[in-house]
This record gives sequence, C-alpha cells and structure tokens, in this order.
Amino acid sequence: MKEMKRPRIIVVGAGPVGVVAALACAQNNLAVTVLEAESKVDDSPRAATTHPATLEMIDRLGLIQSFIEQGLVARYFHFWDRPTRTRVAEFDHDLLREQTKFPFVVQTEQHKLANMGLARLREYAEADIRFETCVTSVRQDATAVIATTEGPNGIEEFRADYLIGADGGRSTIRKALDIDFEGYTWPERFLIFTVMDDFQQLLPCCYRNYFADPQEWVNLFKIAGDDGKGRWRACFPAQIDEPDDHALSD
Repeated sequence: MKEMKRPRIIVVGAGPVGVVAALACAQNNLAVTVLEAESKVDDSPRAATTHPATLEMIDRLGLIQSFIEQGLVARYFHFWDRPTRTRVAEFDHDLLREQTKFPFVVQTEQHKLANMGLARLREYAEADIRFETCVTSVRQDATAVIATTEGPNGIEEFRADYLIGADGGRSTIRKALDIDFEGYTWPERFLIFTVMDDFQQLLPCCYRNYFADPQEWVNLFKIAGDDGKGRWRACFPAQIDEPDDHALSD
C-alpha cells in the first residue's frame, strides 16, 4: 500500500501567532513550513500580558511551564487616578478560579512565546523553518498554493496544500488575496519605555497598572526581561504631529 503524503501547511510570519499556528499543525501530524522575512524573531517591546484563555491554549501546546517560568504571574491589576496617586480599583483574577486552572495573567514578552514555540517546532522532522525568506507573491493552481520568496537561496517557490497568513497588519498575503483590512485607525501615537527602575519603591502598585489622567494617561507594567531581573514598561501618549526625534529626545 502506498503511504499517503502528509498535508503540508505554509505559515507566513514567525511572530507568536504564526509560530503557535505552525506548532499546532505539527502536533496534529501536519507537515509545516514557516517563512519569515526577518533574520530572527522580533524582540522589540510589544504585548506581554497573557490572559487565562490564552494560557489554556499554551498549556495544550505543552509550553505552559516554560512560559510561566520566563514571565511573572500577575493575580491583580489596578486602576489609579494619576493626579492624586490614588488607587481607584483593584481587580483580582482569582475570582475565576472555578472557571479556569489559570486564575491569573502572566507577564511574558511575546517574543519569548515565539522563540520557545520555534524550539519545540524544530523537534518535528516535517517542520521546515526559514528566516530571511520574504514572501513576494502567492498564487494557486489545481493542486497547491504556491508562495514565491526571495532569500539567501535567491528566488524560490514553496508548494503546500494550505497557507496561513500571519505576517502582520501590512500582510503581503492579505494584499495578494485582495482581502480588505476593514476598520478605523485612531489618530494616536504612543511612547513605550522599558527601564530597570523599581516603581514599587515609589508607589504601592502591582504588576499591571492603568493611570487615568485628563491630560496624559499612563499604563505601567512589570515584565521579567530576558535576564529575569525584572523591568518596568511604561506606555503613554505622544503628540500626533511631533517628530520622532523630538519625542524620543531628553
């Protein structure tokens, strides 16, 4: 009897969404190819708060222990009045303990999830991971979907049964398929700083804090950092028309 060939999936994008999708495919006995334009996982400041429902998914992937170890467990989050430094409300995720095995959030930077997912994905013989491989176009014929790429080996074509586009808001895949990106872009800009200063020495705050202010709101979170020593990340608004070099100056 002829052995049936495993269906192959192409995943475009090696961020957390693409890597999680690829790992889920591999764990379900599907061959998978990951195509990422950059040379490594993007480790710039991005999302770090992971809620219970997502923790349950990470648990199903077999990554939850490492994910928690590389982050900070945050049971509470606070709302503050910034002008008076008054805590307005405290929310306790432990109220969800009857609904989930993870009644808390975990502050783990998203690049860590992508990297640990890739490490697990590399254990599968039918997983092919390509960095510095930019998808330039996508098409299909009667038997496959074909992704054309530019990378270290020049121009290549990858064929698969299905393709998942996880290449972000400026998605090449979405544009190639002429899929509208519906919605509205709010006229807002943000500044994000990550520092070693311990804000809990200045304020009785928890790991997740939201400060209301009619002039300048602030979000303040603690993350583990790559070295596990802890960092505080502050996010607040910037002027819409302010030049980047001025906004980032002292």
